[in-house]
Amino acid sequence: MQSTLDLLSQVLFVALMAMLLFVLYRRFQAMLLRGRITGDYARVVSCQATEAGAEVTLEAPAPGPCTVRWEGGQAEEWMLVKGMQSKTLAFDGVRPDALDFDFGNQTVRRRIEP
Repeated sequence: MQSTLDLLSQVLFVALMAMLLFVLYRRFQAMLLRGRITGDYARVVSCQATEAGAEVTLEAPAPGPCTVRWEGGQAEEWMLVKGMQSKTLAFDGVRPDALDFDFGNQTVRRRIEP
């Protein structure tokens, strides 16, 4: 009888530890997934300097608006289509160091490569 109780207590202890580990694992998993970015986001593939301004290559997973801003210049509004596309920017006067792209759900700052 004594050995049966010992075996039963060991089985219950192992089951309790398994449940505790499972709960801790689920909490750890929820902590990792909290705040994860989801959705469709555009990508600035390249930003190359040209004689008159800059050549920008963008990749958009879905159609949407894009506002391009730079220091000392007038902001430009672009309407992006799905897929890869190239746009040309002309600068008045001095070429800026970086461009700010506002896609509505994200803002990206990219340096202009020489």
